[in-house]
Amino acid sequence: MSASIDSSVKITKPFSSDTDKEKKDLELDADLYRDKLELQWTGLKSEASTYGKQALIIGGVVATTFVVLNAFLPKSKKEKRAEAEAEIYKAVESKQKKKFAVGAAVQSLAWTLAVGWARQKLKHIIADDRKIE
Repeated sequence: MSASIDSSVKITKPFSSDTDKEKKDLELDADLYRDKLELQWTGLKSEASTYGKQALIIGGVVATTFVVLNAFLPKSKKEKRAEAEAEIYKAVESKQKKKFAVGAAVQSLAWTLAVGWARQKLKHIIADDRKIE
């Protein structure tokens, strides 16, 4: 009771058209588009590097011009006033530091005297306690 295979049945491709040819055509189209995209990408990269170099050159020229002009042109009234105010501020700040230094020295001396006085008083109190005992 074994079933026998009918040798008259032919195995055919599922589509009636030639898919291998269509596949090759699609692969050729894909390669063509890939090549075009690579050419465009290469062009974009070269243009971007060219524009980047030009932008760096222009930026360098502008920065150099700014530095040179600031070095040689006279200062405006606002800049002179700001510099004068900065110098006054520095002078006042240094005086305040000196005052604080003198104040700190006086305070240190006062603490030293107070601690010395307290030590002497403590000695006298201890001596009096020993006499009483």
